[in-house]
Amino acid sequence: DPAKCIVCNRCVRACDEVQGTIALTIEGRGFASRMVASQAESFLESECVSCGACVQACPTGSLLEKSVIEVGQPEHSIVTTCAYCGVGCAFKAEMRGDELIRMAPYKDGKANHGHSCVKGRFAYGYANHKDRILTPMIRAKISEPWREVSWEEAINYAASEFKRIQAKHGNRSVGGITSSRCTNEETYVVQEMVRAAFGNNNVDTCARVCHSPTGYGLSTTLGTSAGTQDFDSVDDCDVILVIGANPTDAHPVFGSHMKKRLRQGGAKLIVIDPRRIDLVHSPHIEADYHLPTKPGTNVAMLNALAHVVVTEGLTDEAFVRERCDWDEFSDWAAFIAEP
Repeated sequence: DPAKCIVCNRCVRACDEVQGTIALTIEGRGFASRMVASQAESFLESECVSCGACVQACPTGSLLEKSVIEVGQPEHSIVTTCAYCGVGCAFKAEMRGDELIRMAPYKDGKANHGHSCVKGRFAYGYANHKDRILTPMIRAKISEPWREVSWEEAINYAASEFKRIQAKHGNRSVGGITSSRCTNEETYVVQEMVRAAFGNNNVDTCARVCHSPTGYGLSTTLGTSAGTQDFDSVDDCDVILVIGANPTDAHPVFGSHMKKRLRQGGAKLIVIDPRRIDLVHSPHIEADYHLPTKPGTNVAMLNALAHVVVTEGLTDEAFVRERCDWDEFSDWAAFIAEP
């Protein structure tokens, strides 16, 4: 609603300083000033990614979620974790009764610091969708129709069936598998149920299938199957190396964090990817080097980089000795240095 706009510039600053995008600007002077898309474009043609940072920053309601206008202001909220990508953004799910009205980025979230992407902030329609199943249903045979039951009956039925299967087929005949969309806490509860209630170790997660090579490589080299840095460490980077990833599409909140660092001129960017991803060239950002390798040649490229580091004496011996088995590293260095 332009009539509510006081041209305070907060939306422009949010777009620039939070999202790392320059999709908004102020046009005109004095009383004729107004907010428009930058570079004389329409909003649909601008660099806008619909992250909602401008909506979050607007103090007057000039920018406001459609759901709030249609349903009304939320009455209470619950802090939760976004169910989309693995960044783990924290949100306040704002409710009116039992209906979800708005997903507001949580300012104290360690991963997102009050920022979000279009999916996390606006793509929550599944929570209120008319086809969502809200009542437990049971059918004894696949040929029978579903019948609605209470939660107590559904839980008791599931427990009795697990016991029946184990009594007939053995203790290890049941198990549990979690989705990679589950939080660490949810995955922990599932494995606790399998081990404590089912009495076996038949527990898995689909992330193991997708990322077992990654987990093995990380645990072998770093001692843990996860990253050893937090997202904020990108602020201290001098060089950012992106290999086979597309952060602005796959993990937009972290991608915007990277773009801010690059736009500040504080880091160089090297992209190794067959694709010309957004970070290679976009408004206000240009990769220093883009190595468009052939698909499947990532290992060869990394070995080539390692060869140059070793043969040109670019290794930090003190750093390596502190963190690695020096004899094993020396054997690897001798191998990688071969022409």
